[in-house]
Amino acid sequence: MCGRYALRRDVDDLVEEFEVDEDTLSPGGSPGGSGPGPVVTLSTNVAPTTTPPVVLERFRKDEPDAPPTRSLRALRWGLVPSWSKDASGAARMVNARVESLLSKPAFAKAAVARRCLVPVDAWYEWQTSGTATEGGKPRKQPFAVGAADGSVLSLAGIYEFWKDPAKAEDDPTRWLVSFAVVTTAAEAGLDRLHERMPVVVPRDLRDAWLDPSLDDADDVQSLLDAVPRDLFLGGALQAHPVSRRVGNVRNTDPDLLDPVPLDELEGVVDLRTGELLGG
Repeated sequence: MCGRYALRRDVDDLVEEFEVDEDTLSPGGSPGGSGPGPVVTLSTNVAPTTTPPVVLERFRKDEPDAPPTRSLRALRWGLVPSWSKDASGAARMVNARVESLLSKPAFAKAAVARRCLVPVDAWYEWQTSGTATEGGKPRKQPFAVGAADGSVLSLAGIYEFWKDPAKAEDDPTRWLVSFAVVTTAAEAGLDRLHERMPVVVPRDLRDAWLDPSLDDADDVQSLLDAVPRDLFLGGALQAHPVSRRVGNVRNTDPDLLDPVPLDELEGVVDLRTGELLGG
């Protein structure tokens, strides 16, 4: 699964990295805007129901023959299907399983029409110890998984529009735009953390994933099938234990991504070798 991640990049860096046409996050960034941009979550501890940056492409309604516009927007993490009566279930829909992405009613339409990329420096996952306990339960150790070269990762996402029926038609806040991160079975090595992991979209597939004209379910499935499955053991991804303080969403200090010293580990298994680390 993916229930917490880190993103510390400046908006300007994301605009350059993802070749964004329309930056709606910087002050005055939205078309015709001059005031402050929307609230955007840039943090070492991004959690569900916050509004981190995502990258998406849409055709302009007033320019149907023009190429799609690539935008950087702050969307709420936790997908609310368009047919939902309310937004209360968003916190339970932070992930969309790739196995049912094109068939589950909550995700299927968005998967073919509203795909996005979720920029992250790393995502967090907790390893459950088979040897160490705490309070009578297995001890859990968080890890940060990121690019081995320190570059920003792009996770596959889908987004959806939901109109609040309780608000007036002319209320600018009546529309909620939310997203979910697409997950898949964990790769070898990372399966020592959790059975699931987010789908990491490589640079050469970013354009295709965002392309709104790619709207056939078979083509989307072919695109998902093309995503590499050996990023960790192949060396593109790295993972290391981090402070257990990341478990509290109120902790957002910069050093949350720093590796934990070996002498502070208890019952932790090395992801590559399976050897026990620490006591």
